[in-house]
Amino acid sequence: MLLFLALSLCLSLLFLLYGFNHYYLLNAARRYKPPQLPANPSHPRPRVSIQLPVYNEKYVVLRLVTACVQMAEAFDRQRVEILILDDSDDDTIYDIDEVVKTYREKGVNIRVLRREGRQGFKAGALQYALDRTESEYIAIFDSDFTPPADFLLRTVPHFELDETLGIIQGRWTHINRDYNMLTRGIAIGIDVHFLIEQVGRYAAGCFQNFNGSGGVIRKKALLEAGGWQSDTLTEDLDASYRIQMQGYRILFIKDLECPGEIPPTVPSFKKQQGRWACGSLRTAKKHLPSLLVNKEFGIKQRLEAFIHLTGYMVHPLMLSSFLLACLATLFRVENFRMVDAAYLFTREFLTGVTNAESLNVPQVLIWVLIGLLILLCTVSAWIPPILVLRAQSLPLFQKPSSFLILLLLGFGVSLNNTIEVGKALLTNRHWSFSRTPKYAVQRNKEAWRDKRYQIPLDFVAFLELAMVCLGGISIGFSVLSSNYGVLVILIPFTAAFTFVFLLTILQSRQEREA
Repeated sequence: MLLFLALSLCLSLLFLLYGFNHYYLLNAARRYKPPQLPANPSHPRPRVSIQLPVYNEKYVVLRLVTACVQMAEAFDRQRVEILILDDSDDDTIYDIDEVVKTYREKGVNIRVLRREGRQGFKAGALQYALDRTESEYIAIFDSDFTPPADFLLRTVPHFELDETLGIIQGRWTHINRDYNMLTRGIAIGIDVHFLIEQVGRYAAGCFQNFNGSGGVIRKKALLEAGGWQSDTLTEDLDASYRIQMQGYRILFIKDLECPGEIPPTVPSFKKQQGRWACGSLRTAKKHLPSLLVNKEFGIKQRLEAFIHLTGYMVHPLMLSSFLLACLATLFRVENFRMVDAAYLFTREFLTGVTNAESLNVPQVLIWVLIGLLILLCTVSAWIPPILVLRAQSLPLFQKPSSFLILLLLGFGVSLNNTIEVGKALLTNRHWSFSRTPKYAVQRNKEAWRDKRYQIPLDFVAFLELAMVCLGGISIGFSVLSSNYGVLVILIPFTAAFTFVFLLTILQSRQEREA
């Protein structure tokens, strides 16, 4: 059927857009030059507000506050305030009150801000704090982070050099990279973002994003851009673009490490990825219509912004490829037999004998093109993980299981993320902010099971089971009909959906009462 051929070609061309971007950012990242701190920073130092948005984080909040107090001491205690933006409704409240009391008695300028409700979720809490601080700069850290003591010393002085600098972002590293097989795989994916994507966009002069933690924002720039807004679920990405569209820049400091916690379970990882997928597409929906026609920015910047904000569209494309392969197999679409077509084309090219009944040359050429595009995109997706491991002197082939986990998670969450992309693009509803539980677990691989914060099973797991069944049936049909080429698509996706479904069932549980 020509329909399957046309759809396959369209999917391959769309994949090429995102695949080529990997190569572009890899090349751009080579031009990155670390920014230099000013030799004589200003005195007295500017006022900084360290803001810590918290919601039911009893396992990690004390660790965070301790790190921030050390950071304030290293910068200048008299010039730093620490604001805990506490939206908690469990006994985290008492832990926070106790630690605040302890540090206030020691002369630390630390206080708690609490609201009537959770309107606007994290964005609402940050806006509430923005209206209640006089500081020139705002440093933001999520509850699972432990910023280094010299973080402010290595960021704030840069603002004094350039009035157009709106945001400084540090690089996320990982407290629990080696906690289990999942964290090792997820860590590689996060490293690709910070060591390839962020570095490449900065070096190329393209739009970047504040990652919501491990960064400092110029208050003036944020106010000019309209403050924090809660209509996208990714208030950090949204504010980043609004600030840059006002003419401000973002500085990315690659060697400024800010350790954070990786989700140690599949349900928590899916929650995090789903929120990012929905939020980034809502941000795209919000800003791209005006940004793409704004000639104040170059074509390169606008195209990279489009790819950046719509990056999670890769997941609907992946799911569509899987479903297309399944349907073509089950309905025995003959022109979907890639291996047979390639074999016939090669045999008849070499022998010089063409059988018009066995070979449709235009279709075969299109299938060859599709195969080459798939190969190009596949290679582009695996070069960055290899390079980031090498850049950090981490074992490349000693733990190949990390690559396998990254592959299974990447394919396996495509259904979950496609649903979230659909929510973003097809509805105008303000979806709830689904927080990622933090457990402060670094050693015992099962310690998270004893923690209070858990994620219950939802309907997506049963849809993933349906994908497992569909993939299994399609694999059986393809083998029986000797259509082996399509197995290149069916087997990885079916294995990935099986992996994600099983771990979702095993690791989902009801949240415990306080």
